[in-house]
Parts: sequence; C-alpha cells; structure tokens
Amino acid sequence: MRRALPPTPEKDPRERALARSLGVPDLTARVLLARGVDDPDAARTWLRPDLGGLADPYSFRDMGRAVERIRTAIRGGERIVIHGDYDVDGVTGTVLLVKFFKLMSVDVQPFIPDRDDGYSLTDASVRAVREGGFTLLISVDNGTNAGEAIAAIQASGCDVIVTDHHGTSEDVAEAYAVLNPRLPDAGYPDRDLAGVGVAFRLVAAVAESLSHGTTLSPEFRSFLIEAMAYVALGTVADVAPLRGENRILVYHGLRALAASRNPGIRALIDSAGLGDRSPTSEDISYRIAPLINAAGRMGSALDAVRLLTAPGYQEAQQAAAILEQHNLDRRRVEREVIEEVTAQAKQMEDAVLVLGGERWHRGVLGIVAARVAETLQKPTLLLSFEGGFGRGSGRSVRGFHLRNALSRCAEHLLRYGGHHAAVGLEMHADRLDLLRQGINRVFAEVQDDTPLLDLDGPAELSELDARDIRKLDMLGPFGPGNPRPVFVTENVRIVGHPTVDPRGRDLRLRVAKDGVLLPARLHEGAESFEDVRNQNEPVTLCYTPRLAQWAEDGPVVLHVWHLEPNSNGHQPPPSPP
Repeated sequence: MRRALPPTPEKDPRERALARSLGVPDLTARVLLARGVDDPDAARTWLRPDLGGLADPYSFRDMGRAVERIRTAIRGGERIVIHGDYDVDGVTGTVLLVKFFKLMSVDVQPFIPDRDDGYSLTDASVRAVREGGFTLLISVDNGTNAGEAIAAIQASGCDVIVTDHHGTSEDVAEAYAVLNPRLPDAGYPDRDLAGVGVAFRLVAAVAESLSHGTTLSPEFRSFLIEAMAYVALGTVADVAPLRGENRILVYHGLRALAASRNPGIRALIDSAGLGDRSPTSEDISYRIAPLINAAGRMGSALDAVRLLTAPGYQEAQQAAAILEQHNLDRRRVEREVIEEVTAQAKQMEDAVLVLGGERWHRGVLGIVAARVAETLQKPTLLLSFEGGFGRGSGRSVRGFHLRNALSRCAEHLLRYGGHHAAVGLEMHADRLDLLRQGINRVFAEVQDDTPLLDLDGPAELSELDARDIRKLDMLGPFGPGNPRPVFVTENVRIVGHPTVDPRGRDLRLRVAKDGVLLPARLHEGAESFEDVRNQNEPVTLCYTPRLAQWAEDGPVVLHVWHLEPNSNGHQPPPSPP
C-alpha cells in the first residue's frame, strides 16, 4: 500500500467570512471548511447538533413488525430476554433495553454469553432460552448471521428480534425481525450506528407507539435522556465514526453522562478517576470503557450490567470494585501476552502479522492486537489455540479493511466477523500458516492512497492562542470520523535538546518560529531521540494543538504526529488516536 502524507493545503479564502458569520476564531472556521462544512447554517448545526436531525426510527424496514411484537409481549405478560455481547457496545445496549422494559414492569432478564461460548447467539444461547422459558429474545450488537441458533430458538417457541450493526447481507438469519442499518435493504439512512444506537432507535419507536402519537410521558422522556448516556458510552467505545447520527447522539449523550444521577454511572465515573469534570469521548475510550470491557475479558460481562443497573450508590460501589479488580487482572495478563507477542512480531517481516499461541488468554487478545498494530503500524491477528482449535481477534491500521481481507481468506476460517478496523475469528491450528500467507497476499494487492494523516490546513505558531485552542473543542466530540484537528507548520526550528517523557514513550521538545516558542510532544517518539537531537535544519510539523495538562508545558502544547526535515520525503507517521 502507498502510505504518505498529503501535500500541505492552502488556506481557504472563505475562512474569514465564515469565522465572522459564526463568531468563531479563524482556526475553527479553517477546520470546518477543510471538512466540507462551508455553509453558515450547516456550520451552526454542526456546532450544535440537534436531536431533530435523527431519522424516523420506522425507516427500518422491520421496525413496525418489531414494535408490534414487543407490544404483544407487553400486553401478554411474556418473559423477554435481552441477548447482549460482552463488549461495551453490547453491555450498554443490554442495560438500555433491560431498564426500558423494567420501567414498564415487564418480566425481562439480561443474558450475555461468556467469551468461551463464542460470539453472537450460540448453543449456550439456545440452552438459556429453553431453561428460562422466554418467549421473546431481543439481541443487541449481534445475531445478524446466527441463522442456526436463531432457528433453534424460534423452533422452541421463542421469537427473535435482532438489533445489530455487524454481519453481511449473505445468510441473514430468518428472525422475526432484523434491525441492522448495514444491510442493503434495511431502509435506515445512516449505516454507521453502533449496536447500542440501534437499540436506542428501537426504544424510541416503542415509546412513540405507547404514547399513541402524543407527547411522550415524563417517565419516558426522562428515561430517553438517561439512555443517551449509554449510547455515548457504547458508540465511542466501539470506535463507531462520529459523524451523522452518531455525532448527534454522542454530543447529547456526553452531556447526559455528565448530568446523570444514575448510581451505576456515577460509580463508574468515580472509578475512572474523573472526579467532577464532564467526561469527554477520550475519557470514554481510555478510562471508562476499559473498566466495562474488563468484565467481559476477565470474568462475566454481567458484572458490568449489574453495575449499570445497581439500585443505589452503595451497591454500585461494590459492583465497581469488582470491575476494578477485573481491570487489574486484565493489565497483568495483558503484559504477559504482549511480551510474548512483541517478541514474535519483531522477528517477522510480514506486512500483516498473524500470530498464534497456546492458551493465550482470549480476553486480552483484542487489546494486545490493537497495541501491536498501533506500535508497528501493521494489521495484527492474534489467536489462542487449545486442542487444535483457535479463537482470536484482529485490529487493523488505517487504509486496510480487515474484515474484507478475511472474507478473501474464508476457506481457512471456521467463523469470522467484524468491520474494517476490528475482527473476531475462529479456525483450526493447521490452517494458521495458510491464513498468514493468504492475508499477506491480499495486503500486497491493495493499492490504497489513503494518507495516514488528514490535514485541516496550515497554521502559524502565532495563531495558537490558548483561547482559540479551547474554541476548537466546539468541533467535538472527537473520534473516528471526526478526529481532533491536525495542522501543518513548515520552517520550524527545534530549540535545545529533546527528552523522553518519564510518563510514557513520547519525546518532549521545544519548537520555535517567528519569535514564538512552544512545547511539543512527539507521539511515540522515544525511538527517534537521536535523529531529533541531531536535527539542525528547519522541520515541518504535523500536530494537534492542545491545552497543556502539565504545568511545566505552559498553556498550549503541540501533540506532534509527524516531524520531518523540510527537504526530505515523507516517512509514514503513526495514526493519531
């Protein structure tokens, strides 16, 4: 694949007029224009997303059928089981639906299989339905292609409503209703919803039907506001693109999260060490989501469900303590696995890393694969084998669609699923080398011009005033599909000697241009220490300006993703998180 930086963009001549129309700094208008938002009215909507921008939930082809089946179940006092998944998206969607049905005094129970049971609906799901006497199952974040298990469940007298955002249009399960925006005939205009987002749309439709077309009751309205906090958690944690409806939902969901009085959410925020400040999307990704995920990785995802459904703060604290212990266990096991994986990876020259180990802990393979992929900038598949059978996870790098690549190697796999950035897979050990060869052939055939960085325009160091940098937060929430702004500045000089940050692997340095001196941190730059120290010529910086977290940095610090001499060709930089 061809991986490079794009050429430095020119300033848009419309920048000043847009900035004045909106009352924002030129820097903010520059980013809006770079991202295709050039109309003042569209820009105002972007800066203040409106829930009125959500599509009618009945746009889903099967929504009417799903709502009517749920209404029948409510009227008949049926037992309903919510079948979730063990990641944050599946957990939050499960909690959302369980709390919604309990609000209506429905007999509802959550069920989330263990990782060893496999992904989606399996034999364990069939047993749980039969033993529980359920007559309606609603899946969250799974089920689209679980045809065999769904057929068995429905044959036992339990209808299945699938809410999902995974899977393919081939072999779609013949469930009672399927709500999946990624299916070609789904009918819903936004394909990017996470699993919890689809569940939220189902709840909105049911609530609307129960209100008989009139204004929602105060109870429903209050619940839907609380539910948006779950949507923000699941959407951000699942790395869903923060554009379209996801941006609207997360924008309002972050505010609901900050204002929530839910005991489980408060205990979760306290355990994440966020204190009284409002959580950001980055806080979800790096502090809150790992706690929820740790339950499914090291124990049972139902531990996280118990936290988020705790009736009081004392019970929530006790449940949060269990998640904290799971997270400590996860870190310990992760360190052990990553040492072994890194040692193997450094001996390989493959463009795509495919590695297997005997009895690696399956709960940490996804996060280890993500770390290896980011550090080495190589798509990474990790499998844990036992008795000749392997189950694992993969993470990709920008520009390589990992699920599509697996589909071209399907003859070596028993099962697989996921999306462009993350996958799960199962296979026999004797096919590992064939998979490694096959997926590397696919990689070699891909000609992807996607640059590793999207630049939002040039900037001068003199423009990076702390007040204007703070205004850039108006463009959030940030994440995939809407990353933090990245600017480029040429002819910058490095002042003094760099140092390795004792808090991590970043390289700390100071840069100057036209009399302005600013601190900078080169992302994962420790290995570049000698090159940067010996750099005497002016350089080009690609960076995200941030308000400094540490007092020694001053008010603004540049988070540098790429640094190169002005005269040299581009080298592949790491992707910003």
